[in-house]
Amino acid sequence: MDEILNPTIYLGNFEWREPITTLTDFMVAIVASFGYYKFKSYKGIKSSSFTYFKFYFLCFAVGMTSAAWLGHGLQSYVGPEYKRIGWICGASALLLLGIGSFELIKTQFNKTVFKVLRVLFVGQYISLTFLMLNPSTSDFILAQLSSTISLILFILPIHLYNYLKTKDLGSGYILLTIFYSIIPGFIYNNQISINKWFNYHDISHVLMAVFMLFMIVSTSKLSMIKTNEHK
Repeated sequence: MDEILNPTIYLGNFEWREPITTLTDFMVAIVASFGYYKFKSYKGIKSSSFTYFKFYFLCFAVGMTSAAWLGHGLQSYVGPEYKRIGWICGASALLLLGIGSFELIKTQFNKTVFKVLRVLFVGQYISLTFLMLNPSTSDFILAQLSSTISLILFILPIHLYNYLKTKDLGSGYILLTIFYSIIPGFIYNNQISINKWFNYHDISHVLMAVFMLFMIVSTSKLSMIKTNEHK
């Protein structure tokens, strides 16, 4: 076992692996759940992206809950293959975020180009999901690759384009949020840790919870319409 991982805690006969990592992962899920609740409770005017963004948070919450408990805390009781649930939910959440983002620019783009880009986006999701589900190719690096492709190659350019065309602050916030996401990714990939009780998993999870808060603000700005125009 990796020496920097949280030590296992025993509560009677119950074996709880990576307890801090479990809780910080679950904290991200709680923040995402708050995002879903905020969208579900909203009764005002909604953009065409609203439903996609709402279920982005729900899917992310389910994925992070699975990652927290099946991927870390309960690994003594379930096999490593259960980690795929969190990976697939995370990729599916980004699919919803991406489709919602495409909705923002569908009237601004050439229809043929728009359809090609959207097919490519969905295609990469299907391909990587298949690889994640296939036991012979399943690996966490595919989940990271899915996240990178979705955010950097598709979602970021969409919001950069939308911001330059419309000056929509929501897209501006999304851009800043995506740039911010480089920080937890850097910490995770370089395994920057304080100690075994607050390692690179835990630090990146706390920063991801902040990322999720930023995403709630950004997508709310884009899809909860207060007037006839985005301000």
